[in-house]
This record gives sequence, C-alpha cells and structure tokens, in this order.
Amino acid sequence: MSVRILSGQFKGSVLSVPSSARPTLIRSRQSLFDILASQAITLSGFERNSENSEIAEISKNSTHLKKSNSKDFFENKVVLDCFAGSGALGIEALSRGASFAYFTDISQDAISVIYENIGKLKLGKRCRIIKTDILKIRKFNEVSVCDIVFIDPPYGKVSIKKTLQRLLKTNWINEDSLIVTEEDISKTENLSDTVDTLIEKKSGKSLFRIMKLNPRENSLSFAPRTDHQA
Repeated sequence: MSVRILSGQFKGSVLSVPSSARPTLIRSRQSLFDILASQAITLSGFERNSENSEIAEISKNSTHLKKSNSKDFFENKVVLDCFAGSGALGIEALSRGASFAYFTDISQDAISVIYENIGKLKLGKRCRIIKTDILKIRKFNEVSVCDIVFIDPPYGKVSIKKTLQRLLKTNWINEDSLIVTEEDISKTENLSDTVDTLIEKKSGKSLFRIMKLNPRENSLSFAPRTDHQA
C-alpha cells in the first residue's frame, strides 16, 4: 500500500505505508488540508472563508475568530504528527511549507517506514522521528512549542483527551497550538471540557476536528509558556 503527497514541494511523491496502519483516505486528507489552507486559521484564531463555506461545519461555541491571510498558513510552522503511521500528515505539512516536523509512533514497523519516506525525500534535517508510547512521551525542551498537532490514534484504542493531557504536561503544546484529530464518527470522544472546537468535518466513517485547548476549563493543567512569545 502507498499514499501520495497531494500538494506543495513534494506533490505526487509516493510514500510507503506500514502494514499495521490505517492511512487517512486521499479524499479525506485532501479535504482536511483544504480546510486548513482555505480557512484563515492562525495561531490565535480563524475566520471562515465564505467561498468555501460548504466544506466545514463551524462550531457555534467557537471563540477564536480573527482575520488573517491563509496563503502561507503552513509556512514556518512546527508540526507534531502523533500515531504517525506512514508520516503522511506531517510530510504533507512539510511539503506545504512547515519548517520542522516531529513524528511519533509506538510501532517499530511504522518508525522504519517513516525513516524510509523521510530518506526518500531527503527531509532528515527538517524532522525528528521518535519511537514512543504517546502517553509516555518525554518533556519537550525545544525553544518553541508545536504550532500544529495531528492526532489520529487507532480508532477507540487511545484516548485523545489523555494524549492532550500528556502533551500539555510535557510542554509539547499550549493554548495557542492548533489540534487536528481524526476519529471514528460512531465513537467520538467528548472533549467539551478540554477544547474549543473550531471546525468539524465528516468524511465517510471519520470525523475530523480542528480545535484549540480551552484554558478556561479545569480538566487540563496548563504548563508555563515555553515558546518564543513568552
């Protein structure tokens, strides 16, 4: 099995996929990245693009609204691809201008495939690959927290909320990080006490959510800011 990069510097490049992975369908991945690129989403908010109003459902409780230019949305962003599988989501972000990507997976098969895909595209200097259980990931000691986090766990096997708790506790994310999740639409996790949902998109049996942590709630403990804006 293989997947292709959809846009950007590496458009059309073929990536290998580990046998244990459940890769996001091409149409779903295209839709997800179209939403990210076409909505004027910034680290401090987003604004719905009226020309693409049919592609996303905007949550009524969204509180992060701000005008911005979405043309270079991925430019210079630091990305974390959790449960990375083939690494397709993180590599797609790199292809579209992200400056650096971290890939994590617990499977050695997946880690080997990510190394293969990264090597094929000569992206070694723009990424770090970490074999770990995401719920045991170590503290993040880099200068900046991650701007965009993809969380696509095996359906029903790993809690997104617990993943967010761990990433927050270890300084990988903060209230400015944009969180992108994929879940089985029949078994979605209730995250209302943890995040503000900005956008929801149904695609086949999957539900994509674009969210930010909600600092007003007490379900997560916010770590001190460690990025360059502190």
